[in-house]
Amino acid sequence: MSYYKRPRNYIEIQGRLHEDSLKSRLVCDAQNINDLAAENFRTYDLISSEGIWSVKSHMSAEGELTESAAKAYQANFDHLLGWNRSVDAVEMDVKALRDHLPEGTAVPKALREGSLEEATDYLKNNSILGVPEDHVEAVRNNLIKHAREFPETYGLPASPSEEDFQKLSDRIQGTGLNASDTPALVKEQLKQQEIERPEEIEKSETPDEDKDQEEDYRYGYGY
Repeated sequence: MSYYKRPRNYIEIQGRLHEDSLKSRLVCDAQNINDLAAENFRTYDLISSEGIWSVKSHMSAEGELTESAAKAYQANFDHLLGWNRSVDAVEMDVKALRDHLPEGTAVPKALREGSLEEATDYLKNNSILGVPEDHVEAVRNNLIKHAREFPETYGLPASPSEEDFQKLSDRIQGTGLNASDTPALVKEQLKQQEIERPEEIEKSETPDEDKDQEEDYRYGYGY
């Protein structure tokens, strides 16, 4: 795979494994934005004619969902809606996609043909957060908890129905790869790198189980 033409560190591989896993589950025209435009492309990772995804994988060294990881996922979802960013951040996401994706890339119709306002609304209301399969339920429950307290933050009516909450939480989707299985897969890929290009490898440390990964990920686009 071209992604591994140069050595990758632990976090890069972890993120790519989940991107590749989710991509394999999507429609046939899904592509990795980081391959099409630039590595660690602004906000999003996968795109197809049916949707757009940001893929995140926060976990302990053993693949557990820690408290800091749960907070990071919530921050990631809020990021998609434009919170804790500049007022025109989502508009800038639209412009980046339109300016940097190659001609002919399969994208949702609203992004391809809509006005800037329509495309921005599409991203705010339809973009999806992909997370490890075994983290989905907890991340959805946490999102609903926040939405019950601050419905206006998520574009919900003042008195949302259970259907409203369900529709919102459906924007959290599993990558098809469990976090619990991820560390072993990452280590396998690191070992393969050492075999293929030992002179190029800078040893990558396994993340400390107790390390606060929220700081690592909150502002990173790819992982």
